Order: sequence, then structure tokens, then C-alpha cells
Amino acid sequence: MSTGFQLFLAVVAILSQHVQAADILVATSNYGSPWMSVAKIAEALAARGHVVTVLAHASQKSDLMRKWPTLLYETFGDPEKPPSIEKLAKSLPQEMVFSSRGILDTLTVGSTLLSALLDLSEEMLSDNQLLKKLKTSHYDVLLTYGSTSCGPLVAQYLDLPLVCTMRSLATGQDIRATGVPNPLAYVPTMASELTDRMTFLQRAKNVLVYFACSIVGQLLFDKGFDDFAKRTIGDNFTTSAALARTDVWLYQSDLMFDFPKPMMPNMVSIAGHMAEDVKSLSEELETFVQSSGDNGVVLVTFGSMIAAMPAELADMLAAAFARLPQKVVWRYPGTPPPSLGPNTKTMEWVPQNDLLAHPKTKAFVSHCGYNGVAEAMYHGVPLVGMPLVNDAHDNIARMVARGMAVSLDIHTVTSEEVYRAITTVILDPSYKEKANKISTLLRDQPQSPMERAVWWIEHVIKHGGLPHLRSRAPELPFYQYYLLDVIALIVAVISAVLLSCWKCCSFACGMCKRGNTYTKKKIN
Repeated sequence: MSTGFQLFLAVVAILSQHVQAADILVATSNYGSPWMSVAKIAEALAARGHVVTVLAHASQKSDLMRKWPTLLYETFGDPEKPPSIEKLAKSLPQEMVFSSRGILDTLTVGSTLLSALLDLSEEMLSDNQLLKKLKTSHYDVLLTYGSTSCGPLVAQYLDLPLVCTMRSLATGQDIRATGVPNPLAYVPTMASELTDRMTFLQRAKNVLVYFACSIVGQLLFDKGFDDFAKRTIGDNFTTSAALARTDVWLYQSDLMFDFPKPMMPNMVSIAGHMAEDVKSLSEELETFVQSSGDNGVVLVTFGSMIAAMPAELADMLAAAFARLPQKVVWRYPGTPPPSLGPNTKTMEWVPQNDLLAHPKTKAFVSHCGYNGVAEAMYHGVPLVGMPLVNDAHDNIARMVARGMAVSLDIHTVTSEEVYRAITTVILDPSYKEKANKISTLLRDQPQSPMERAVWWIEHVIKHGGLPHLRSRAPELPFYQYYLLDVIALIVAVISAVLLSCWKCCSFACGMCKRGNTYTKKKIN
């Protein structure tokens, strides 16, 4: 046998081990950190030779093609009229984000975001021409971010295998969809800002927050998506049923971020998948970073959806940064604050992951969005958290519990407190030691998070779905899930036995009394 033919057979054998190129549909809102998480996985799938098609608003297409050229795009909507979520993403009102975070403020921000997401999703599902095209395109799987889009409904409508990537939801849709047990005694609810070590009052708070968030989720989130699904694709399509069809859940968290809790076989951790791909800094930025010497660099970002902050707050932060011996890289668009020091470089956009991976970076000042927190954990960088909205308060609570972060209230914090917090996490070696320990544990895995995500998606494609991994729990009515019917039967049987025993005893006692009475009469 010739060497060339042997080489050919070897190549064929290697290629045969990989799943064949598949057509993958991505349906999610193309904004913020949820989209960034999905796009990263989509790029990895495209690099493996799969054809990845993204559903996107027509007004976004050119920008998406420029940033993610390896992906294909199917569009909907008016290219000249951007959706409301885009306007919101570019200019989230300052008064909504930086005002005191009471319950009313939180609900206002949440309802505004939900309304914009619902409008975008309804616009997608109202495009009959797009739906007809999707019906005839024969995709192999749908990938979505489960909590912020109509992706699960699209998968249900097209009858496609479904892969959801997401964080745990405060509103509990994933818990209801997977049927996973959720022991509130030691599993903190998102939005509770608690850890797995709770006092009695904290456990009471955890229960109340869980049920309050679940009710809000069903009344607002589920009902909102169900209503427009009914108007667009039919009465048989609901959010709960769509999510229950999920073949694999790719959770962007693990035991170094969340706490140990029950899991289903189709719930897979891909924590750190955003942090793996590290690129070199630009020449200008590398020069600035290297100029810090032994003092190092502090990275400051407040998220992609925060277009601006109040001038007084920005000036207060700038004054605190100016006192640091470290150089500061601050993602801050617009006119620099008056108190900005010569050690601080402001940029409209920063390569966050690349800077966190840089050996000169000593601390990370953040609004505590999940992607930033996950990247800080992966690269072992201590945090100073000033949470703003959504899950940020829970994220920093977990990092404080792990010993690698300090939390500040951005609504009341002073310049002195900011300076002392940054100095503390840099000079106190325990913060860096804890951060390095977490980073080591995250990296010590048999395969990388992205490799694991891609393997599971290809596994779903290869087998046309994985229904055998899905629990039967979501299909059960509540009285069966909680065994109320069984408990009722047991109580009924025990009650019947006790009642029979009581009747028998009563009858025996009655007979004894009658016998005694008869004996007494006979003696007399």
C-alpha cells in the first residue's frame, strides 16, 4: 500500500470523527453581554466549518457583518428604523441607572428593558416572509440566549433541537423548564444578594424573593412573550413549553461563581468561555500599560449599555483614580472629567479581556456585569464592585464571599472610599491569592469551556436532539410533582386505618361494658 494512500486513509479517519458541517440558526437579541456570549460560541462553531446564520434586525446587518464576518445573516424589520432596544442600549437613561436602587427603580429599569425586548421579538415573529423562509431552510439546531429573546419560541415553531446559553434567572423560568429541585435553604435566589450560608431571616428573605420573582416572571415575562406569540405564530406556542424543549443548557457559571446546587444531566457549565481568547494590546495601549512600572494598571469599566454617567459622579471617581500610584485605563466616552489625573487614560472602548489577562493589571473596577466578573475570575484579578442593575448585585456578593472583591454602593460612595477600596485589593495579598486560586481551579479542566460548549452543540446536532436528557418534571402537574396525590392517599389510608382501629376499640369497649352490665344483673 502506497504512503500517499495511507495518508489519505488517515485523513479520512480523522475527519470522520468530527460531526459533519451543519446549518445552525442563532436567534437572540443582538445587544449587550448576552449577544456577546452567544456570538463567541457562534464564531467558534463557524471556525469548525459549520454554517451559522443569525437572525438580526435589518438596521444592524452592516454593523454585525463588519464585527462578525464569519457569520451569515437573515434579517427582519425596517433597515431605516432601528428597534427601541438599540436606542435604549445606546443611551440607557442616567436617572434610571444611577438613581437610588429601590424596588420601584429596579422594576422601572426591568420593565423598560422587557418592553424593548418584547417589541424586537414581536417584530421578528411578525415577519411572515422570514418565517416561511426559515421553515424551508432545514436547520439542524437553534442556539439562543434563553432569557432575553424569542429564540425558544422560534425553535418550537420550526420544531428544531434547542440549545440555550444563559445565567440562572431570578424569574425562575429555567428552574420550571428543567424541573430541577431548588432547595431554598442553601440555594440563593438571583436578586436576593445572598450566599449559600444563610441565617433564619436570610432564608426567609430567600423564600420571599424567590416566590416574588417567580410571580413577576410569569405575569410579565411569560405572559408578554406568550401574548405576542399568540398574535403572530399561534395559540399553541408558549414560553414555558418552548423552554421545556431545551436539549442542552449551557450555563455561564460554575461552582467557583455560583454555589453547589442540584443539576440536571443537560445542564452544562461553560464558565470562562468568554475569557479564553486573549489578543495582544495595540501598540499605543501596550506602551501606556508598560509605563506603569511595578505599580501596574487599574482597569475601570461600567458596561456596554451605560453610555454616560452623571458629571458629579464621574468627577468624584476621576479624583479617586488620580490619587493612585497605578496607571488607570477607564472606559469613559465623552469629555473627560475636570479632576482626571495624568495617570488616567480614558477610552470609548477598551479590550477588557485582553487587559485583564495582562500581567500588569492589578485591579478591576467594575459595574459587575457577569462577563466582566467571569473574565476577572478566569485571569485572577481582584475586583472593586460598584453594581448598577440586573444581576450585578448578586455577582459582587458572590465575589465578596469568595474573598476576591470589595463592594461599594455607587449611590453613596465617596472619593476617599473608592481610593481606599482600590488600594486595599491591591496591597492586601489575600485578595490576589484568592483570585489566583479561583483562576487556577477554573483552568484545571479536561477541556476548555468553549470546547465543551462546541462539543455539546455538535452532540445535539449529531443525534438530532437529546430528549433522553430532559427531565419529565416540566410535564407533570404541580400536584404530581410535589406528590400531593400520593401524600393524600397515604393520609387517607392512615386515617382509614386509625378510624377503623378507633371503631374496633370503641366496639370492643362497648361490648365489655354490656358484658359487665349483664353479669351484674345476673348476680343480682
